[in-house]
Amino acid sequence: MQCIRAYARDESTLSAAISRLEELVEIPSVSSEAEGPLPFGKENAKVLNKALAIGKQLGFETENHDYYCGSIILGGEGEEEVGIICHLDVVPAGSGWIFPPFELTEKDGLLIGRGTDDNKGPAIAALAAMEYFAKQGKKLPFSVRLILGCNEESGMEDLPYFLKVRKAPFFSFTPDSVYPVCNGEKGIAEMELALGPAGDEILDISGGTASNAVADKAEILLVESCAKRLPDTLPEGITVEQTKAGVFVRAVGKAAHAAMPEGSQNAIGMLAAFLTDAKILDSNSPQAKAFAFLKRALGDYYGEGLDIEASDEQSGRLTCIGGIIRLQNGVIMQNFNVRYPVTANMEKLFENAKKLAEQEGLTLTLPRDSKGYYFSPDRPEIAALIKACEDALGKKTEPYVMGGGTYARVFPNTVAFGIGTGEEPTALGPGRGGAHQRDEYIKVDTLALGIEVITRAILELAALKNKEER
Repeated sequence: MQCIRAYARDESTLSAAISRLEELVEIPSVSSEAEGPLPFGKENAKVLNKALAIGKQLGFETENHDYYCGSIILGGEGEEEVGIICHLDVVPAGSGWIFPPFELTEKDGLLIGRGTDDNKGPAIAALAAMEYFAKQGKKLPFSVRLILGCNEESGMEDLPYFLKVRKAPFFSFTPDSVYPVCNGEKGIAEMELALGPAGDEILDISGGTASNAVADKAEILLVESCAKRLPDTLPEGITVEQTKAGVFVRAVGKAAHAAMPEGSQNAIGMLAAFLTDAKILDSNSPQAKAFAFLKRALGDYYGEGLDIEASDEQSGRLTCIGGIIRLQNGVIMQNFNVRYPVTANMEKLFENAKKLAEQEGLTLTLPRDSKGYYFSPDRPEIAALIKACEDALGKKTEPYVMGGGTYARVFPNTVAFGIGTGEEPTALGPGRGGAHQRDEYIKVDTLALGIEVITRAILELAALKNKEER
């Protein structure tokens, strides 16, 4: 059997993988509205067709699950399957790229383009790993099914459809995270707080850009009469501008992902604190009381201000951030993104927060609650993945639980596993190179390592299955 490391780093292996990745990156597969039989639009259908065509060219069996997702299958002995779950849809490119987002640019060991890291590159790495076994000519004790989703970035409606038409593999992993093995993900909930009508003093308010990120900017437009209540000295991060339209109060904080808010500063919380502490709004108004509540709610990152703090040994502390504040049909709305421990009950936590809000005459709802998952690190399949990772990396590793969300939370017996190394993407400068950033990239070395680790993982799972059947 050819050395796995040599295969993964062989020039012909990498050249073929990069060529296939180029074909996928060229398709701007951002999910869109359904078009006839295409549930996520033409571009997502196009990229799925391309990926399945590549799989068929390599001699694998392919299945199109009505354009919700597709499968490339390496046949094995018996009826059981191991699943590798990737996604072909990407987030919008946005503006400000140095390199063309939908062309693959190879530069200084980087493969640059939208989806190279998240998640077309890992899909190509998985396909190369499957090709390794196909070339050996010896069947595995199970089939390997590479499931290619088309809606991970905007709803994950693809995999539930798969489960309607096919049986889930006995074990799966999704290479959409970092090494080693993520054996658990916190629950993710979204709460919406109605702070009441804008009233007579608030003309407009906005803040934040995403519900799952700490807001780094926020501003409120007040009537001119509020200017008389402005203090002589402003807190750090707060600015005021008096215009013909009214008085703008702006806050600038520091952004962070909702799963890792430590070290950030929420601009909405800063704005609420300033309005409250300086008594900018009429102290007898409902709006003043509402912002005092918001100051409390955003005063920490662990849900203490909403009475939802929780923690456990497996996944650590609950985190809670305010992502977006906006004026909606004359009502001020604030969202909260909560990442809660795997053993916590979000429904009970929500009731605590709802009760607090109701005491202030405010309305809190829970429009989204995605349960987390947790597998014991002693589970044999997880131990097999850990061994594959350690053999490739040459160092000891430990499984971890994270606050982020992958396909693993919506698919049975699934964990997140690589192929990210955890290294910060700094090669192209700040704010560039990451999964959802401008000039997204994957290193050629990372792609090669991904091929090696996934190949080793399949081999370790095969050894485990053979051992069970003895």
